[in-house]
Amino acid sequence: MDIQEIEKIEEALRKRELTYAEASEKIYSSTTKPWQTAAWKKKRETLIKDCCEQCGSTKGPMVLQHLWHPPTYKEHIREIYDHFFIKAQITSSLPGVTDEEVKDFMSEFTEQKEACPSCERSSINKRKTMTPIYRCKKCDHEFDVPKMVAYNSRLKVVAPSIEKIKKSITYKKQREFMWNTYGEEMRTIAVLKGIEGHKRYISMKDTKTYCKRCAFLWDRKRLKVCDVCKETLISLSMHACDVCQKEGHPEFL
Repeated sequence: MDIQEIEKIEEALRKRELTYAEASEKIYSSTTKPWQTAAWKKKRETLIKDCCEQCGSTKGPMVLQHLWHPPTYKEHIREIYDHFFIKAQITSSLPGVTDEEVKDFMSEFTEQKEACPSCERSSINKRKTMTPIYRCKKCDHEFDVPKMVAYNSRLKVVAPSIEKIKKSITYKKQREFMWNTYGEEMRTIAVLKGIEGHKRYISMKDTKTYCKRCAFLWDRKRLKVCDVCKETLISLSMHACDVCQKEGHPEFL
């Protein structure tokens, strides 16, 4: 699929003439990868150089190294969800938890079980010769009298604290509210951002010619050669190695 076709789908999605699912299907259903297309190969030939733009090596073959990759759909969704969640908080539209919901949750915990007084976990050992008699396997707390806590024999778990129950119920209710209220819009924005990233990636604007060694170090080890001395390997986030930094070069880009 060429850039013109992608832009037509993008425009249709922005106008809501396509759903996010339909747009995704049209763009990403093809089994042909971008770098397998004739247009990609032709553009690559115009960009590839005879020497490595990082270390200066002329030993081929050379590769066209992508220095930027688009975020994943999940990464887009995570960012967008956070934005809409803050929006919902500001408008006070997020649901909370009621006492009745906590009571319903606790109704499943009809039995009592011995537990650690400190962490309220049931994973305790009763010792025959040592004192204190009990020791918690989770927090190492030692005690003589265990605490009795509510227990669910079907699930084989003790009841969490009221605070944790409220937090868990609230989290589930708010996520359900967010996806029911903003789900379509969030997914649409995520697909649009994905299309923008895809267009940028296939434009090859973020590429350089690398030798195979430099490409391997970049992709697999997340390393590159020092931008100054062209010898010492450094992290991708750095500009210069320690020696070059001491000579006055900035540490980060």
